Amino acid sequence: MRKKSALKNIVSKMIYSIVITLLSFVSRRVFVSTLGDTLLGLNGLLTSVISMLSLMELGVGNAIYFSLYEPLAENNEERIKSIMRLYQKLYRYIGLAVCIVGLCVIPFLKFLITQDIDYNYVYKIYLIFLANSVMSYFMAYRRSLYSANQKDYLINNVTTVVNIISYSLQIITMLRYQNYVVYLLIQVIATVSINLIFLLKSDRDYPYLREKNVQPLPKEYKDTLVKNVKALFMMSISGFAVFGTDNMLLTYFVGLGAVTIYGNYTTIINMVNTTFNSMLSNMKANVGNYLVTETKEKSYTLFKNLFFINFLITGFTSVATFTLASEFIKFWMGEKYVWSIWILAVLVFNMFSRYILEAAGVFINGAGMYNPYPLYKYISLIEGGINLVVSIFLCKVFEFLAYLVCFWGTSVSTIANTIAMPGVVYHHIFHKKIGEYYLLYAKYLILTVAFAAVSYGLFLFVHTPYTILNLVLGALISIGVMAAGVIVVFGRTEEFHYVLETAKGFIKRRK
Repeated sequence: MRKKSALKNIVSKMIYSIVITLLSFVSRRVFVSTLGDTLLGLNGLLTSVISMLSLMELGVGNAIYFSLYEPLAENNEERIKSIMRLYQKLYRYIGLAVCIVGLCVIPFLKFLITQDIDYNYVYKIYLIFLANSVMSYFMAYRRSLYSANQKDYLINNVTTVVNIISYSLQIITMLRYQNYVVYLLIQVIATVSINLIFLLKSDRDYPYLREKNVQPLPKEYKDTLVKNVKALFMMSISGFAVFGTDNMLLTYFVGLGAVTIYGNYTTIINMVNTTFNSMLSNMKANVGNYLVTETKEKSYTLFKNLFFINFLITGFTSVATFTLASEFIKFWMGEKYVWSIWILAVLVFNMFSRYILEAAGVFINGAGMYNPYPLYKYISLIEGGINLVVSIFLCKVFEFLAYLVCFWGTSVSTIANTIAMPGVVYHHIFHKKIGEYYLLYAKYLILTVAFAAVSYGLFLFVHTPYTILNLVLGALISIGVMAAGVIVVFGRTEEFHYVLETAKGFIKRRK
């Protein structure tokens, strides 16, 4: 049952990712053609500002999400009711706080944008972004119940349908009316619709949630929740400082046009990783259930297998992105939106560094191990601080290279997380020495760099004047190099045979 749910979640996520990716590529191209680079850059900037405000969520969602695993597995309705009532109450307070602080941010927006623009229009657009974010807090908490109950496929399916409708309406609106405000309002309606569907559906699927007699949670649960929230809050700050501030730095040091170009690359990177790397993140509920019901040795074997799968996915996506990203942007948006291979190399390295930790992150989330010792939450905070300090310093000193050095801070800061996160898994979940992990990580990194270099070299060798043909050749080269390299290096390992057996079992079930 557990494996069946995991497969359904993975397949539904892949379908969602492919469909939404195709629509988002078309939408972004139409956006540039009808509304222009400046508004697209503004869209990226305000998205980052809203992400900053979302830090006020404090990690409450993830902390409560973990606490649902056990009562759902045991069908403990009273505990589920109590947890969800607390969830609802906290999210209402958070939504109100985000609204108030978000309104206070308005006067400071003009300091981020150094070029001439109608600030009244910026404020109006920002208020729509803010409203979309605030309304989510009052409704979205019920979706977590389905995810924790290993039913992500329901969320993926509903989100796919609603987004197909909303993207289509947005594209029609841009082509016919060239109206950015209407474009954003359609997005708000889509967000509200998805949350409302699960709010109503959960009332039907879990009728006991409507009951008034809700027992208070025991003190030990609340103490654990507070401890995990503190750690998750610091991790959220780190995540934003590492991955959420680039748009702000680019806007300030370069301009909104740079945000547009960076957005093209991040759209590709996010698309690739949403489609492939999210396969593992969708397994956190399954892993949480596995850790509760199986021995540590079995769980450790599962981790090693998932880490190998993590390498296969992240290695392939890194090789393919390095080989094909610039060629695809040339085809998709035009030559002027292509950055140098050196900037792409930094972006791909940062991508690899982030997603190679996916297996470790799934086990940490599955075990609820957010705060084993204070050291880890502070390392997470230090990671974010390093990124900001290094990025700002380099942009100030090498302002003429701001396009490139802005991303070096992320490269430097990920070292701390690469060291710390696996430590939580090895020391505090499996009680094993971490040296094995670092050796595996180094091996996976070196192989990925080698595969990427070979793939890109072959791509340049066969490069033609025809972009579409180049994309086909580049994709075939990336797949061929990665597959051949993995078979040669890992063909006789237990992890490789685990992947083969899992794939064979999946194919048989689909027939």
